[in-house]
Amino acid sequence: MDHLFARMKGRIEKYEKILSGKTIYERPEDIENAVEYDVDYKLEEDEWYAVKSLSKKDFCLQFLGAPIDSTTYAQMKKGDINQIQYLCAYQSGNEFYFQRAMESRIMRKQKFLDCSGDFKIEETGQGIIINKIPDAIYLRERDILYFKKLETISPIFKGIDKLYREATGEEVEKFLDKKFIKLGNDYNVNRVGKANRKRIALAMDTLVKLNKTEKKELFIYTNDYFPGLKYNGKSFEINNEEDLKKLLYGIEQRCYTTPITNEKRVANSVYKLE
Repeated sequence: MDHLFARMKGRIEKYEKILSGKTIYERPEDIENAVEYDVDYKLEEDEWYAVKSLSKKDFCLQFLGAPIDSTTYAQMKKGDINQIQYLCAYQSGNEFYFQRAMESRIMRKQKFLDCSGDFKIEETGQGIIINKIPDAIYLRERDILYFKKLETISPIFKGIDKLYREATGEEVEKFLDKKFIKLGNDYNVNRVGKANRKRIALAMDTLVKLNKTEKKELFIYTNDYFPGLKYNGKSFEINNEEDLKKLLYGIEQRCYTTPITNEKRVANSVYKLE
């Protein structure tokens, strides 16, 4: 039987039953268009991110590994809607659908004009708007978690945000202090934004794998694609966020030339081909 549970707010992982015998979500057909999560890849509209072997990850919920016996869960009280952190629909014996109970999804009592038949004024009760598409789906038989936005499900799967990370202030400072970087125009660690902090974390992982010759070739490649980025053969002059972004795109080798039209382009989203 299908069940809808609420994960109640609090440090301890606690669930209460809302209702049974009702299917809340349909499995999206495009869930098969899944790509393994990569911070460098931006989803197309009909795609999902996937995290395989969720049960082996330390951010997996205990709730997902235990047999679901609805009789062991207390019935949620009607007045506790503000205590819900997220909803979890357990369906088909192996499927879990998650939706956060964000303030924007909670309905308060309000009047509305009903245009479905004769025009009339109705009043809504208090409730949670159920989205057509859940925030996350876990298929236990596959042991795969599917989602669209990592930042949306981070409060549900605590620790999942380590799948990507921003460079710390210390790491940013260490990176900007590299010999191939010359700061100008009072640009410093305090002016590095969130997006570039993520790119720095990736660039640091890339650079540590390269030898001196490979790094030199990488800097020449970067200069070829971004000639406006001042380079004296030893260091790049970084005056602002845009300069830093170009350097980081070069380090990640996101620049390419089309083979037919010979256009130089930058890939804003990338993933590795098998």
